[in-house]
Amino acid sequence: CLATLIIMLVGDTYTLINYVSFINYLCYGVTIIGLMVLRWKKPKIFRPIKVNLLIPITYLVFWAFLLIFSLYSEPIVCGVGLIIILTGVPVFFLGVYWRNKPKCVNRLIESMTCWGQKLCFVVYPQEGVAEEE
Repeated sequence: CLATLIIMLVGDTYTLINYVSFINYLCYGVTIIGLMVLRWKKPKIFRPIKVNLLIPITYLVFWAFLLIFSLYSEPIVCGVGLIIILTGVPVFFLGVYWRNKPKCVNRLIESMTCWGQKLCFVVYPQEGVAEEE
């Protein structure tokens, strides 16, 4: 979110759309690849929707074409898109992977979560609290 705000202040909307488009295509393709790997490694798990493998393979062929064309035509935009994605890696390690955080870090994360919920008017309902009429 912070990177998007900076890009909006510095660049134009067309460039921002290109960044987001590249990121979306990359994430969609990686998701399809992950689903195919799960289908190959764990064929017995429950799947509510089953499709012929020709559909995701065809999608991946077109996906690869779009990504290669994007990388060839606008390598700078794709590089910035990759950098935007990689900004999430430290957040993952600080928030998810690091299990035994000091109390001060946990308090900071809790206060940032509370601040974000108040800013966006998003609050999870609390258990056992009666709603006011």
